[in-house]
Order: sequence, then C-alpha cells, then structure tokens
Amino acid sequence: METTSLTANPTVSPTTYPMTIGQLSVHRDVELVPADRLWEANLQPVVWDVRTPCTVEDVWQALGALAERHESLRTNYLFEADGSARQFIGAQDAAEVLARVDRGVADVEELPALLASKYQEALDIYHGIPWRAWVITADGVPTKVLLVVHHIAADGAAALIMQDDFHALLAGEPLDPPAGQPIAMALDQQGAGAFRLRAAQRYWRRTLEAAPRLPEAAVANAEMLGAVLQTGIPLELAHAGAEKLDVSMASVVLAAYYHAVRTVLGRSALLLMAMSANRFDPSMAGVVTSLTQWAPMLLDFDGTEPFAELAAKVNGKALNAFKNSICDPDYVVDVREEYFEKTDPPVDKGFSTNVILAPPGFAPAVEQEPHMVEFAPPARSFGPGFYFIVSGLERIDVAVRCNRPDVDQPTLAAILDVFQKTLLEVAGLPAMG
Repeated sequence: METTSLTANPTVSPTTYPMTIGQLSVHRDVELVPADRLWEANLQPVVWDVRTPCTVEDVWQALGALAERHESLRTNYLFEADGSARQFIGAQDAAEVLARVDRGVADVEELPALLASKYQEALDIYHGIPWRAWVITADGVPTKVLLVVHHIAADGAAALIMQDDFHALLAGEPLDPPAGQPIAMALDQQGAGAFRLRAAQRYWRRTLEAAPRLPEAAVANAEMLGAVLQTGIPLELAHAGAEKLDVSMASVVLAAYYHAVRTVLGRSALLLMAMSANRFDPSMAGVVTSLTQWAPMLLDFDGTEPFAELAAKVNGKALNAFKNSICDPDYVVDVREEYFEKTDPPVDKGFSTNVILAPPGFAPAVEQEPHMVEFAPPARSFGPGFYFIVSGLERIDVAVRCNRPDVDQPTLAAILDVFQKTLLEVAGLPAMG
C-alpha cells in the first residue's frame, strides 16, 4: 500500500463567509460527539467502481477536478472571537487539494481492512482537506475508489452527485456548471432567505408547544436496546404500492412507523422527528454540501381511518414539516432545551426516524424473502432515545436503537411486527418467515 504525505497549509488570512445552516447543524453535532467517536457520526465512507479504463494518475486528476468543481470539498471552518461560525476556501485549486489530501493506492485485497481503518480516523475540517481517498487496484489497474468524506462537506445525496460527476470527469465527458455552491447559499440564508428561517423557528415552537408531555418522571434506560429487521420486501414492489396510494414511499414509511408505535403503545398523539434531506428546492437539490436536519411533526389521529387515508394525512403533515426543516440549529438547541428539559412536565422527546431508500426505478427486480428480526446491542450508544432507520436498495431493512423507559424488547418486537405487516399490505405481499 502506497500513501502520499501531507503538505502543511500555508499561513494566510483567508476571506471568510457565514456557514450555511446545514454546515452549522453538522458542526453542532460534532461538538456533542465524544472525542473518541467523532468518526462514527460524521464520516461517510463510499466505494465507487472505476468504470473507465484508466491509470492511477487519471483517477487522481478526476478527484482533483471534482474538488475544484465543488467548493465544499476544499472548504475549512472556524469560529471568530465573537463566536460567529465561518467558512473559507482552504485550497484554491485541484493541484493544492492533491498536494494536501490524505491519499494512497492499495490492492483490492486490502480494501476491507483499509475501509475499517480509514473510516475511524478523524478528518481535520479546520485546517485539512475534508475527505481522504484511496485508489484500489487489481494487478496495478484501478478498479475502485475508496472515499471517506466528512458529513459537513457532503451528505448522502451530495455523495451521489459526487459519484456521478467523478465518473463523468474520469471519462472526459462534459458537465454543466454546478447547481450551486455553499458560500452563495449561506449568503442567501443570511439575506433574502432569512424569512424562511424565521418561519421555521415559529414552526418548531408551535409544534413542541402542542406535543404530548411525559406522563411522569421517566429515566432513560442505561443501555441501548438494538434490533435489525430484514423485511424481505422488494423495494420496487413497495414503491408500486405507494404509487397506488398517491404518496411517496417515504410517507408510507412514516405512516407505517406512526401506526406501529400508536398501535403498540396505545397513544394517538406522537411527536416524530424525521431526518430531512432539505433538497426539495431546485436551487438546493444539486449542491454538494450537507443539508440534512431534523424535522419535527406532531401526528394525532384516532386510528379509525384505513391506512390509505392515514398515509395521505401523514404525507400532508410531512410536507409541512419538511418545508420548515431548515432552521437555525442554535435556535433548535434552545427550543429543545426549553420544552424537553425546562418545561414542567417536559415534552416527550418522541420517536426519531431516517428514511434512506433508493428512488423508484433504481432497484432491480428481486424476489420477496422471509423476514427476520435480530436483537443485539447497537454499536452506537448515544443519539435519539428511539431511532428508527429505514434503508433499502433492493429490499427494505430497518435498524433500531432505543433506550426509552416505556419500550422493552417485547414492545419493540411488537412495533416491528406491526410495521412489517403494514408494509406487506402496501406491497400486496403475503407474510413469509
């Protein structure tokens, strides 16, 4: 395995700009993560196939051009003396990026160990390049690229944009100019777009004010309960079922999640915290940066409605929540503290979820498989008190971690069972396993 040593960044006085709301939101998360776990929440590893016959140097030139194209891949961050959060361009061009980035070349047999080790090495977002890369070769020929990027530079959607651009750059294909850049976005958020932030603050306060309170003093369980559900449900069949309901698959998942928790816990009013990609606006959809933030929504339906009606109602609530999900993270910290800690009785922190599903038409046609549930302590022991992560490229899987005092393993198993049965009904499939 070959590596390239880093070159120190020269001391300069850069021109700085405000951070975007998304960047600041990620940084506030960074501040809360234990130092020895910084990699876990904030590093994103991806492996790209090399589709174009090329040399190792060709790959480096494509990655350098990618960083020159998207300023977030060469941006650093700082805090002024007054505490204001700022960003600045830390590397001016592809040549400087390649001179400073942590990079190397490794044989394909080294990939598993390299992925594990490089994923757990923190990236310096203040002085360094916010990503690292290794060209993976077989018999000296590039076959894959391992890229580990800091979440403040790129979220999951941005990583897909980067992948498409990398393949085009490596193949020498023309590309339109980038859809936008974080600095311009930040200046808009501080200027003409500031009214949206004020509206989001009002939405957060209004939602938490109406949210259910904890019925009594409750102490979170000391240990996280973890579970993985492999539904066995082909994603394309679920998308087809969602289309018949005239809602997105993400809204189906939210409705099924709410329905399962409502059914098992026997309470109609629930606060859901959904992760929002914040890429609904065309001006933001193609920007390589981090835009994800939590979107709170209060769901309260009596349970007499059929699922199709529930899905439509949840879809409306979700659209309103996502419209208001770009919010000053410092305001969010303050309003959460006010309602979750200082209000008497405090607001129930609710049930968090992140839906990460391939879009319709992306997944291949696959057969249904028997479902399976496994319980084991989760690798991560901090974060939301009930976190329901739904993902899928071919079939739908669920990972849950929970330390709520009102959810033990049998309760969690029942929630997963209701969720499974609901998705089977949407997909038009029988139970298996």
